[in-house]
Amino acid sequence: AGIAYVPGDRTEALTMQRSVRENIALPFSAALHNWGPINMAQERSRVVSAIERLQIDTRTQREVQRLSGGNQQKVTIARWIAAEAQTILCFDPTRGIDVGTKQEIYKLLRELADQGKSVLFYTSELEEVQRVCDRVIVIFGGRVVDVFPVELADEPALMRAAYGLPRGAKVDVGILADIHSSPVAKP
Repeated sequence: AGIAYVPGDRTEALTMQRSVRENIALPFSAALHNWGPINMAQERSRVVSAIERLQIDTRTQREVQRLSGGNQQKVTIARWIAAEAQTILCFDPTRGIDVGTKQEIYKLLRELADQGKSVLFYTSELEEVQRVCDRVIVIFGGRVVDVFPVELADEPALMRAAYGLPRGAKVDVGILADIHSSPVAKP
């Protein structure tokens, strides 16, 4: 359906004992419209293009399990670039990777959005919101409580929204700590 998922735990998405090429090409074999042979030339072209675009370390076509965490996450994203996904759901995609690779992933997600792809980005790191997003949607208690442009998404605004408080509300940080530790009221 053109929708792809990039988990924070890359081991959920990768076949660790397989090569980089096999992991990126996985959607091609899953999306056979007719039970004929896979167009290997097209697959190879898309895989090579994705590897080059994300600068994935593929020395000796290693097994994915031997790559760094950042390169593993790039393989996860490259898979969906090669498959030409139109909507990418990213769930904490930069968790556990080095700062340089984070910057590469931010840039790539920005480029995909600029090309007209939809990128939904969940993050547990508030500073990532302003680096990646155009718009912020905050969900509290299973419902959308606020939607605002990224220009207004500073840490206090995000924290107020995360606790279900109105955007202009004054907040005592000590109260937020008490609310967060309460067994009754959890965000």
